[in-house]
Amino acid sequence: MSPVRMRFREVRREAARNLASGTSRALLLAMLLATASGTLAALDTQSMTGELAAAAEFRERGGSITILQLAGSIDGRVCDALGELDGVRAAGALSEQEAPLILAGIPQNPVTSFISSAGFATMLPESTGQQHAGLILPAELSETLGLDVGDPIHTASGPTVLGGTYAYPDDGRPRGMGYAAIAPGPAETLFDQCWVDAFPVTQATLDMLYTAVSADAPQSDDSPELTQHNATLGVAADPSQTYAARSTAMFPVAAFVVSLLVGVTAVWMRRIEIASALHSGVRKADELSTLLLEAFAWSMAGALTTIPIIAILTQSLAANDHLPVVLAAALTPALSVSGAILGTLTAALLIREQRLFVYFKGRS
Repeated sequence: MSPVRMRFREVRREAARNLASGTSRALLLAMLLATASGTLAALDTQSMTGELAAAAEFRERGGSITILQLAGSIDGRVCDALGELDGVRAAGALSEQEAPLILAGIPQNPVTSFISSAGFATMLPESTGQQHAGLILPAELSETLGLDVGDPIHTASGPTVLGGTYAYPDDGRPRGMGYAAIAPGPAETLFDQCWVDAFPVTQATLDMLYTAVSADAPQSDDSPELTQHNATLGVAADPSQTYAARSTAMFPVAAFVVSLLVGVTAVWMRRIEIASALHSGVRKADELSTLLLEAFAWSMAGALTTIPIIAILTQSLAANDHLPVVLAAALTPALSVSGAILGTLTAALLIREQRLFVYFKGRS
């Protein structure tokens, strides 16, 4: 019998009938793909959000702050200028004073005294910055004293004002600045330390830190020393490398392979039906179009159930992280659909009208 060309409208109707009648097993196939795609996408999304959360915690707890120390040798202006480098959040110089500072409100409990360059005012967490020319105190200490930013402060060294506040949580940081006062130092001061908050911590940033050592500093037998402000979380890792090396990075490919096998199996189980249609005069191209429309329908139905899962798992991400993670996670359902369609196409092309009797004999 000479094959008769079907109009595309008829192809669509045939695919719709197969889907509605259950001939294509669309519901079962959609559920299989939804389970595979949803599980793999969820695991990959959780892995990505976990990496981002770990990186955020690392920065929030001061693990990204590197300190160059060389007593009386740090040029504060050069150190502050490092804050303009790409990837550097803040940079500033600091020195601890020998004598503690006595505050009028708590004369019996002197606080550790520091002087800093202008850039240091935003280094510590929840810092208000240097809003007034005066002392910067830990937020808890200012609350104890009943002070707001701008209020006058009386010290044994003379009157001043509360220029700003900062937080200093007990999260593994050295304890010295949790009960301290930081005063702005003169521009020409040579400091003991240069702090730089940069993430990721690159070798180029570390090399630039050494430029803060002043050429006018007195000769010293000591060498500049680099330390990590909060080392309890370990050494900083390059986020791009940890992202690429995550254990779930190949899950989208796994979803493609699983859906490919589902597509091949779904069509191969209908090989007698398909070969019979070809034998009765249905064109190969029309049968193939029908199968592909069916595969697109059930694979899209299964893949779309993954989208709400991704949305829920990424809803708490920061705005600049949200879109990249969503796009990476959406690769899993996208490849699932691609795999299902390719599997359907592959199996359909392998089915031959001439092998109808062989298929019939080999049916289970």
